[in-house]
Amino acid sequence: MRLSTQVVVGVGCAVSAVSAVTLPRGLKDASQETKILPGAYIVNFESTHISTDSFFQNLSANGISATSRQNFDPSIYAGTSFHLHNASDSDLDTISNFTQVKSITPVRLHKRAAPAQRDQTVRLWDKAEAFLKKRSLTESNDTMTTHKMTGVDKLQKEGFDGTGITIGIIDTGVDYTLPALGGGYGPGYKIAYGYDLVGNYDDLGNPVPDDDPMDCLGHGTHVAGIIGASNDPYVLGVAPNATLHMYKVFGCADYAPTDILIQAFIMAHNNGVDLITSSIGGANGWPEEPWSAATAAIVAAGTPCMLAAGNDGQYGMFYASSASSGTDVTSVGSVDNTNSPTVQTVSDYTVDSGSPVSFGYSLGTGNFSNVNLPIWADTFDTTVIDDGCSGFTANVTGKIALIRRGTCTFDEKVASAYAAGANYVVIYNNVDGVLTPSVTNTDISGAAMVTKAVGEQWIKLLAGGNVVEIHFSTNPILAVDTPGPVNTLTGGTMSSYSSFGLTYENTIKPVISAPGGSILSTYLASEGGYAVESGTSMATPYVAGVVALFMQAKGKGLRPQEINNALAATAKPLDFNDGTSTAPYLASIAQQGGGLVDAYHLIHAGISLTRSNIPLNDTANFIDHPEFYIVNSGNTTMSYDLSHEPAGTIYTFDSNYAIDYDYSPALFPPPMDQLYSDVTISPSTLSIAPGAKERVTITVTPNPALNSTLVPVYSGYIKVAAASSLGESVRIPYAGVATKMNDILIADPTLNIFDNEYAVGTKAYSGPGASNGTIDVFQPSTYNYPYVIWNNNFGTKSARMDIVAVNGSNPVYTLGLATVGSLSNYPVTYISRGLPGYAYPTLFDGSLSDGTLVPSGVYKMVLRIAKTFGDLSNSRDYESYTSPPFYMDMS
Repeated sequence: MRLSTQVVVGVGCAVSAVSAVTLPRGLKDASQETKILPGAYIVNFESTHISTDSFFQNLSANGISATSRQNFDPSIYAGTSFHLHNASDSDLDTISNFTQVKSITPVRLHKRAAPAQRDQTVRLWDKAEAFLKKRSLTESNDTMTTHKMTGVDKLQKEGFDGTGITIGIIDTGVDYTLPALGGGYGPGYKIAYGYDLVGNYDDLGNPVPDDDPMDCLGHGTHVAGIIGASNDPYVLGVAPNATLHMYKVFGCADYAPTDILIQAFIMAHNNGVDLITSSIGGANGWPEEPWSAATAAIVAAGTPCMLAAGNDGQYGMFYASSASSGTDVTSVGSVDNTNSPTVQTVSDYTVDSGSPVSFGYSLGTGNFSNVNLPIWADTFDTTVIDDGCSGFTANVTGKIALIRRGTCTFDEKVASAYAAGANYVVIYNNVDGVLTPSVTNTDISGAAMVTKAVGEQWIKLLAGGNVVEIHFSTNPILAVDTPGPVNTLTGGTMSSYSSFGLTYENTIKPVISAPGGSILSTYLASEGGYAVESGTSMATPYVAGVVALFMQAKGKGLRPQEINNALAATAKPLDFNDGTSTAPYLASIAQQGGGLVDAYHLIHAGISLTRSNIPLNDTANFIDHPEFYIVNSGNTTMSYDLSHEPAGTIYTFDSNYAIDYDYSPALFPPPMDQLYSDVTISPSTLSIAPGAKERVTITVTPNPALNSTLVPVYSGYIKVAAASSLGESVRIPYAGVATKMNDILIADPTLNIFDNEYAVGTKAYSGPGASNGTIDVFQPSTYNYPYVIWNNNFGTKSARMDIVAVNGSNPVYTLGLATVGSLSNYPVTYISRGLPGYAYPTLFDGSLSDGTLVPSGVYKMVLRIAKTFGDLSNSRDYESYTSPPFYMDMS
C-alpha cells in the first residue's frame, strides 16, 4: 500500500529542524507553506464491503490508538478519517500495510478560494447605521452587466429563475439574515437547509457540528448572492428562485480539512440536491487525490459538481486545482466583468471652505472617523507612474497625502507619506474603479482609495491654488455604484488570475468560464451587506446558477456529462488578454475551456455534441483520430458546415528554460505562439435528420515548427455551423501537448543539493564520492542532520527518498535498488509542481519509515521522482539523484 499525500516532507518529528535550514539563493521553504491537520489521516479502503468497525478493530489489535473523525458513505468513497494519538512512522507503515487499506493520506487543510482581488468590501465604523442609509453614487436600473454578458438577462425575461431546482453550496456559511437571501433559513425560506460541519472548529481542533450555517467570513454569503439574491436594489442572482442548501465547512478561519470537505459533498448528494457548487481548492492537478476522487464519484452517481479552477494564473501552465481536477467535474475559469461596480463609503469634501461635495472611497486600513484635514499632493502630474515610490521632501504634517497608484506597493507609498509627517493617505486609482488598498503598515492612522476621476479632480483643484479639505463623517453612508465604469482594459476577457490547466494527465480543465472579475454581490450584514470581489470563486456559483436554469428548462434528468457537453458547446470563445491588451487570437483552451458561458444559447440550442472536449494527450500517447457525434435537436433536417478555429499556443517554459537556475514554468503572461495545428475534419459537411446523430472524426497534426523542449500546448475548436439563415453554431474544444511528457525534467537539477551546514565534523573516507578523502559527520542526538534540498518543476505521482548503507547491509530492495529502507514520510504521491523561489529541505534523522533507526555508519540519500506517464514499478521511469556519502553518528 502507499502513503499518499499532497504534503511533502517535513511533517514528521523534525519539523522544527526543517524550519531552521538555510536554503541557497534566497529560496523559501516549501514544506512550511503546506498545511496539514497534525495526526489526522484519511484511509481509502480496497473494497466498499470493508467496514470502518473492522478497520478500527485492526488498529486496536496492533496497539494503535486513534479517534474517529469522519466515516464516509462507502457507495461514494469507501474509507474513513481518524486522528492518531502520538502517531509514529511505524504506525503509518503498519496501517498502510493493512490488507483493508488502499491508501492512507494526511488530512490537508484547504484554503478557501480567497478573492483573487478584494475589490471593495465595505468597512464602516457605525455599520448598522450605515446599512440603513444605502444610496447610489450614480443612478441606473441596468445593474447586472454580468447577465448581459451571458444572456441570463434574456432568460429571466422569459421566466427562467431556477424554480424547482435545489443547489448545494459548500462554503463558509451564509448570512441568512440578509433580505436579499430570504431573511432566514429552514423550510419555506430561500435557504431551505443549512448545516455547520465544523461548529467552533479553529482548524486544529475537533469539529463541533450544529445546524446553524451562519457565515463569519463573508465568502459563502457572496457566493449565495451570485446564485440566488432577489428583491434587492443592486444584486440579482442568476437563479433567484432556486432553493439553496448551505454546508458550512469553515470556522472563522481560512482553512477546511479534506475529510470535512468530502463529508460535506457526500451529505449534499445524499440530501438530494440537484447540483453542488464549491469555491474551494488548491493546486494539485491529480484526479486520484481523495477529494477529487470523491467528488468524481458523486458526479458519476448523477449529481453535477461545479468547482473553481483556482486563482493561480500567475504561475502559468499545468496548475489545475484539487477537486476540480476530478473526472467529469465542471471546473470553472473566470472572465472579467465588462464593467467595474464599486461599493464605497461616502463622505464630503469642500473647496476653499465652500459647499460640501460628496465622494466615495474604499477604506484599506485604519479609521478616518471625524477626520477633517486638507489634502496635499507632491505632484500635479496625473500621469506620473511612480508617485510616492522614492519618498517625499516636503513636510506633510497635518495633511492628508494624495498619491497616485502605480509602480510600487501601497505599503511603500504609505511609508513615504508617513515619513514625511502624514498620518492619513488617500491613493487615487490609475484606472477606472476602486479597490481596497492592501496596506499592512501599522504606523499610519488611515489609508483609503478613491477613483481616478475623483483624484484627478482634486489634483486639478490643487494645481489651481485651491484648498481642498476632506470631511470624514462619524456615521458614514454606504454607496453602491453599479454597473460602474466600463472596463476597457480586460472586460469580457479571461481574468489574468484564472488558473491554467491542463491536468498532469492532460485532461482539459477548466471546462467552462464565467464572470468572476469585479462581481457585486451580498456580504455580511455586519460588514455593510455588499462587496465587490474577484476570483474563480465568483465564476463557479455563476455557472451553478446557469445550470439551475438549464435544469429548469430541460428537466432534472440531465446527466453531468450532458451538462458539460452543452456548456462547452454553446460557450463563446474569448480572445487572449495579457492584462494590458487583447490579442488578435483566441485564448488557449487550457485557460478558458469552452469559453464564456452563454446561458441563452445553452437553453435554446438546436444542436448538441456528445463530448465536452477532446484531449489529444502528448506525442507519446497521442489520440490519432478522436470522434464525436453531432445531434440534431431540432424538428427539421439540418445541414452543417464544420471548420477549424485555432487558439493561441502556449509554451509551458520560456526561452530562459534551463538558463541561470530557471527550470520552472513561465509566469503570466505565458509565452504565446501562433503556430497553429493542421486539422482535418471528416466529413466537413453533413446533413442530419431531426433527432438523429452523425459521427465526425478529426485528425490533428501539431505544427512541426513548435519548440518541443518548451512543452507547447496547442488547442482550438471544431466549429459546427448550421447552414441556414439562423446561423446557429456550436463548438468542441481540443488540446494537446506537442512533446513527450515523459521527457520533462521533474526535479530542478540545480537544487538536488546535499546540505552539510549542520555537520559536526568530518571523517576520513577513501571510498568514491568523498571530497579530499573525507566525508561529513552528522549527529542526530544533537539535532544536526544531513539535508537534501530539492524542488519539483512539474507534478509527479510519486517521490521517494531511500537510504543506502555504503558499507553495511541493504536488505530492502526497492525499484531495483538495495537499501536499508525509506526515509520517514516517504514515499509521497500525487504532488503538484513546486513554485519558483521555493524548495523542499529533506532531513535524515536516522529514522526509517518502518520506525527503526539505522546504526552508525556511512550512508547515501537517494531521491527518485516518477516521470510523467511513467510506470511506478519501473526504476527507469524515475529521475534519480544520489547524495555524497556521509557518516551518521547515532550515539
